[in-house]
Amino acid sequence: MTMRDRLPFDVAGLFIALAVATPVAAQQSSNTPMPSVRILPDIPNPAPAAAAPAISLARLELLNSSVKVENAAGVSVDLIPNLEVLAGSKLGFRVSTKKQGYLILLDVDAAGKLTQIYPNTTTVTRSTREASNLIKPGRQLTIPQVGAEGAFDFVAELPAGVAMVVALLSDKPVQVVDLPNAPAPVTAPAEALRYVRDMARSLKVPNEAGQLEQPNWSFDGKFYLIK
Repeated sequence: MTMRDRLPFDVAGLFIALAVATPVAAQQSSNTPMPSVRILPDIPNPAPAAAAPAISLARLELLNSSVKVENAAGVSVDLIPNLEVLAGSKLGFRVSTKKQGYLILLDVDAAGKLTQIYPNTTTVTRSTREASNLIKPGRQLTIPQVGAEGAFDFVAELPAGVAMVVALLSDKPVQVVDLPNAPAPVTAPAEALRYVRDMARSLKVPNEAGQLEQPNWSFDGKFYLIK
């Protein structure tokens, strides 16, 4: 998946920095492969998509209904317009929750590369507002947000195959996480989602007194197919 930025300056070729200065996790090595989600200018002619592994929409729906992890806050993420997308096409996400919390969206591509896609880490490092990713019950959030500061588009990107988006909801303020790559979703869907859960559970965030605390996390994941 590619993230196409609509910022007022030229960001061609700039990759989203997962290894940002953040108290919740250590920075990754410079040898770490670059993420598959990028901030790019408009691309008039996207590269032709390779053939995606054969998997039916019914199979995707079965995975999404059967593979679950802890979700005390009742956070839910869905893809817009649907679970099958063509490489080079735009997509979005609809998120809701039954409890207030701080939302982070992670994308795991077909090869297992993991990237934070919301909040946009570029916006987080430039913004003076705190807790911009706070969401509340009864207020469904659609991402990308039209007209929002640092607005961007999500564009599906190769490799073709089964990918996964994961919504993380923390009960404590956190805007950036730095997690390692996950197992490829198509080979082990349940393991991929649980791996993200386990990695997130290991993170700690500073409170107002500067002491590190472990947030209570809730999770929802959706598998989708890039063709």
